[in-house]
Amino acid sequence: MPDTKSDVSLYEVVYEVIPNLNTAEKLINNTLESIMEASADPLEIMRRKEQQDAFRLEARLVRMHLEHVLTRYREEVEALVNADGRERGPQVTLDPDEVQALRSAVEIYQHVRAYQRGERRHPLANR
Repeated sequence: MPDTKSDVSLYEVVYEVIPNLNTAEKLINNTLESIMEASADPLEIMRRKEQQDAFRLEARLVRMHLEHVLTRYREEVEALVNADGRERGPQVTLDPDEVQALRSAVEIYQHVRAYQRGERRHPLANR
């Protein structure tokens, strides 16, 4: 995973950050759905629904900024994808919002991995 400085490898964004975010998002949504389905407590269901809504909003914002990176560097992304991942691609410079989005995507994935290893009781960070 990349560190979250303003310069990042486009390869890492396309082949690591985005796929890892996809995986984490599925696990979090599935976990919250399972908790809500198993719960008989309306307050617990409401709390989990609020968590789910907040997470979906955060994920949407992260994706919006990552999509902006992909759009800004469209030609480089196309060349990278056409090389089928055999090339590392260029380093690109992110604006502050994109840096924060990248940081958030990495943190989300790290929290999910800690959950999968049994180091956390819940896959959501600080919730």
